[in-house]
Amino acid sequence: MPNPTESSYIFSIAELVEFLDQYEQENSPFSKEAIAVSVKNRFVLSQNRSVYYNKHFAIRFSTASGSSFSNTVLGLATLRRYDQIPFIVCVVRSNNIELLLANSTFLRKISHSSQQLRLDNARGSFLGHDILREYEGITNIPLNFEKLFLIHKEFTWDENLLRLVEATNNIVPSGSRYVPTSQEQSNILVSAEIAHALSSNSEYLSLGITLSQLVAENQAAILAAGEIDNINVRGNRIEQIITSAGNFHSVEDLSFTLSLGSRILVDIKTKILTLASSPKGYNIDKVLRSLSTGNTVFCSFFIGLNLEAQTLSSRLISILDTSILNATRIQFHWAGRNSKGVTQLTGDLSSIFLSGYSETVDIDQAKSFLQRLIEL
Repeated sequence: MPNPTESSYIFSIAELVEFLDQYEQENSPFSKEAIAVSVKNRFVLSQNRSVYYNKHFAIRFSTASGSSFSNTVLGLATLRRYDQIPFIVCVVRSNNIELLLANSTFLRKISHSSQQLRLDNARGSFLGHDILREYEGITNIPLNFEKLFLIHKEFTWDENLLRLVEATNNIVPSGSRYVPTSQEQSNILVSAEIAHALSSNSEYLSLGITLSQLVAENQAAILAAGEIDNINVRGNRIEQIITSAGNFHSVEDLSFTLSLGSRILVDIKTKILTLASSPKGYNIDKVLRSLSTGNTVFCSFFIGLNLEAQTLSSRLISILDTSILNATRIQFHWAGRNSKGVTQLTGDLSSIFLSGYSETVDIDQAKSFLQRLIEL
């Protein structure tokens, strides 16, 4: 299936929207077949049964007689083939055309013939009303497709499938929503004060320098990994380079204990500096459980890649840093019955890569945020 560069779909979607806007002005009433032919010819799309696609996007044309849209759209197994590019549903009515982004992140559940849907058996189809019209406050309209797809790219097919299986079959998930005791809540909130104190601690600052040196020593390998299109594969590969270089015990997280006893948990994250993105943050239940043990802080180690200039930047930074908190959004869509959900970073994080940037933890702001997580 098509595998575009991260920026190629943006221009193509804008062109598609402009083309259909003009088509809508010049043609009425509308015919699904006529629109499909026009779009196929204009964008040189291949056709696989009901799906038209190129390397930039895939589109499915459906009809609706009224304002509602409940038709069967596509099989889940078929969607999987196109889920790494924007998957658009074009709803054709007699007097208007509606576009919806229908990648797996934006499906509420699977409705049709899904009785045997399991993690190892992606069966069933989704209907028009299974497509979310709003995702975490972002309306599912063409103006927001770029923003929405950047969010979608951070989640794997397996993560979405797990959520859809639970939502569709009413299955109780294996995890459990974390409910901290009074002492654990106290430990979680105190982590804000610890993070504030560590921001000026020389040993903590030296840890950031050490990790940056590891990045510099492995620059060639990291930049080569940065050319991988798949965002999850790329992140995992860079993570492995860093952890192997340091001979650490974990592939996903690095753990350090400072001489004063504070435990630093580090999650490695990568960002292509020349591309817009919305990096996935962390599983809220897991972070709270870690902080509840006491004298523990959670940090991200960001590695910024400029592939054009062949340069790297990096920053060890607390998840409670003011700039990070201001960019942190809680994805309630992922908060199942047994989960508090996950976080995602939105907006411009370029400032943290500036050489003069200093980590700043506002204790009141950080405690307020942690209290909100506890209460989810």
